[in-house]
Amino acid sequence: MFKITSKAIVATALSAALVLGGTAVSFAADANTGSAPAPSATAKAPKVNPNKEAMDAFHAAQGVFKIAQDKFKADKGTFEAALAAYKTVFATYAAAKKVVADTFKASVQAANAAYATANAAATTDAQKADARAARKAAIAAATTVRDAAIATLGAAPVRPVAPVRPTPPAKPVHIEPTHAPKVAPSATPAP
Repeated sequence: MFKITSKAIVATALSAALVLGGTAVSFAADANTGSAPAPSATAKAPKVNPNKEAMDAFHAAQGVFKIAQDKFKADKGTFEAALAAYKTVFATYAAAKKVVADTFKASVQAANAAYATANAAATTDAQKADARAARKAAIAAATTVRDAAIATLGAAPVRPVAPVRPTPPAKPVHIEPTHAPKVAPSATPAP
């Protein structure tokens, strides 16, 4: 009880001294200069609560995250539609490319079979060289046909890029307020 009463008395005395002391100083300044008193800038800086600021920033970040999440959902729907279209186009492209590859493979196998038959029937080195040259020419012709067919197909379709899921903001950590240490009155008397 005594602590509360003494604190109240000290607070009252301190506030009275600040109010009356500021007024007396301003009157003294007016008397010396003869001019109007200058406005005093003794306003206290507002207290800043770091937890409130952190929570305000967190709530703002949550708002931004919600907007990003809604955009992600819309982009995901667009992506899924584009992916379905891509799969259809790619399946058509892959089937056409497989036909070209199978035709090329059949042409090379036919050239190899003709070479094997001609080489088996050849009795001279010139006939064997002619069989190798015929095989080489048949494979080169099949390669040219394959390259032209692939060029006709055009570029392979490009897979659409999936949207990136936004990361939610991290909840702020509670910061314990710091209090200035209380100064104990000195034990030595002033001279």
